[in-house]
Amino acid sequence: MNREKAIKTIMMSVVASESVVISTTGLISREIFERFDSDRNFYVPGSMGLASSIGLGLAVSCPKERIVVIDGDASLLMNLGSMVTIGNRHPVNLLHIVIDNGAYGSCSEEKSMSDSAHLDKLAINVGYKKTYIVENEKNLKDAILESGDGPVFVLAKIELGGRRDFKRPLKLPELKERLMKSLERDKEKNHDV
Repeated sequence: MNREKAIKTIMMSVVASESVVISTTGLISREIFERFDSDRNFYVPGSMGLASSIGLGLAVSCPKERIVVIDGDASLLMNLGSMVTIGNRHPVNLLHIVIDNGAYGSCSEEKSMSDSAHLDKLAINVGYKKTYIVENEKNLKDAILESGDGPVFVLAKIELGGRRDFKRPLKLPELKERLMKSLERDKEKNHDV
């Protein structure tokens, strides 16, 4: 499985559920922005390692929303403390997906050492409810659809490489406001029910 197929599988699975998507720095955010932009997405293009922290904050502050963090292996390795905090806070509405190509893929593809980090075992050890390791689109889709209450950790192993010439999400304050308005509409809708 390559990055393009992994992202398409993830987005096609979570968009149908109207989840809020927080995507990590670099090529992952840029590809999602270009191919799957939505007012339910929040891009973290320049803050390596912080997508999971932002996702946790949203999961805690918006408990009725399903929050999906799409992380990269190298990005997550920059902030492993966020996994410990996620496990400790135990947000049932958080799905944490790590696209693992074993490298700093958005940089010069230097090795990330994710192969020795055993991120799936770490997730369980710090309190995630379930983990999955997937290597193809079918298993990735199944893991997302079966994930249930979280926090759930999905490690999607992919090949290194892929397209690099995606446009960048540059109007970040506007994109943040767009997400906040979407969340506010959901709050009002749920309050009226």
